[in-house]
Amino acid sequence: MADGRVDRGTPAMDRLSALPDEILHLLLSRLPSDKAVQTCVLGRRWRDLWRFTPSLRTIAHRGGKKRKTWTAWTLRSLTNFVNHLLLLRASGAPMDEVEISCGVLRSDTCYDDTGHCSCDDEGPATLPSEKARGEDLSRSAGMWIRHALSVCHARALTVSLRVSRQRLRLDGVRFASHMLTTATISDAAFESSGVLDFSTCTALEDLKMSRCKIHVMGISSRSVRRLSITDCSFDSSRSRRTRISAPCAVSLELEVRSGRAPFIESMPSLEAARVRIRDECADMCGKADGEACDRQKRCDGCRRGSSSRGKSVLLEGLSRATELELTSYPRVFIFRKDCNIGTTLANLKVLLLNEWCMVADFAALVYFLRCSPILEKLTLQLEYCENKHAAIQAKGNHRTKENFLVSEQLKVVKIKCPKENELVANVLMVLSAYGISKEQINIEQNLCPPTYDGYESTDSEDYY
Repeated sequence: MADGRVDRGTPAMDRLSALPDEILHLLLSRLPSDKAVQTCVLGRRWRDLWRFTPSLRTIAHRGGKKRKTWTAWTLRSLTNFVNHLLLLRASGAPMDEVEISCGVLRSDTCYDDTGHCSCDDEGPATLPSEKARGEDLSRSAGMWIRHALSVCHARALTVSLRVSRQRLRLDGVRFASHMLTTATISDAAFESSGVLDFSTCTALEDLKMSRCKIHVMGISSRSVRRLSITDCSFDSSRSRRTRISAPCAVSLELEVRSGRAPFIESMPSLEAARVRIRDECADMCGKADGEACDRQKRCDGCRRGSSSRGKSVLLEGLSRATELELTSYPRVFIFRKDCNIGTTLANLKVLLLNEWCMVADFAALVYFLRCSPILEKLTLQLEYCENKHAAIQAKGNHRTKENFLVSEQLKVVKIKCPKENELVANVLMVLSAYGISKEQINIEQNLCPPTYDGYESTDSEDYY
């Protein structure tokens, strides 16, 4: 109109629909897939756009009028939706990302395919056992992974879902793709006599595994540069250790929840590593607590020698790193046994340890001072010094048993603790004995010790 007024009877221009298809595909890819599919009712232009969206994203997300409720994915609703979505996607349409992160699936008794709770309407129905439902989900998830890698050529894959306490069983899934660059797998179980092999994923650079049960001979990838394995349980059999082979890795994060610590093969390109071994690890000995070990003849910690038939389990593979963080429950002996090998840490500049290095008259701490020729910063984190499990004390004056020069580059030794106590005094005595002055030592008394006895039941031994 000439005077600039808007005619309220004229429909507003649909500026969103006027955008190019590529932009709309990108916008839809940021939505959960069940929401993206619903855009097909917006108009003729939108009818098929979702079929070309470069992502599949089924996640637990908030809904409802006040966004206070979570989408109720069930085994049935999730399986039906993902199967139909993969079937109806445009053939040959590229897919950058597949994310199936629904957490714990709800019971089919309570929710129908639309997420509506039907208990009040019809009463609970008879369902297959939890184990059978877990097996059904594992079969479906395996099919989705194979489809995502071989048909959709996904570049990023994220899988995190389970039925109650049942992990996904992905033993038979072959990870093979020349396009995959990032893989994140949670709540899965790998149990076989073979190797979890990612070597056929030639472009894979980021691999993350969390809350997984890893009872296999090994994990292998020739291309992975960033490897993270956290809160995972390993095989506790004394006859074998899982071997980790990632020769191109530049960073490693490893957290052993239970079982035996894995054997780390050489990582020539490694720059930084963080390894934590928790209190359910099988590599433990009661002597580290000042207690009598009740299985001395069978305890690897009580035996003389190195960790595993004369070979280092962890430190040799980590020896090229410039930054290391090595922490464990004081009773875990695997780090201490590795120190007996005497591996030189030629590139190490930054090091963080906790109380495990103070057992046996601080022998492990002395090893790091001796075998780290260019060490610049040392942090000692006393997590257990106010805990009944500490029991690590050096009595009397500590005298050096060998002469060596501590790294001339060592600028600071930082001691973190809840409060200064006898253990801190013993640490200071050892450091002083090896030529480290008080001016180089900084004590921080604000450390909040972690809690190791309050894990959620879903992560305990009844989590299959």
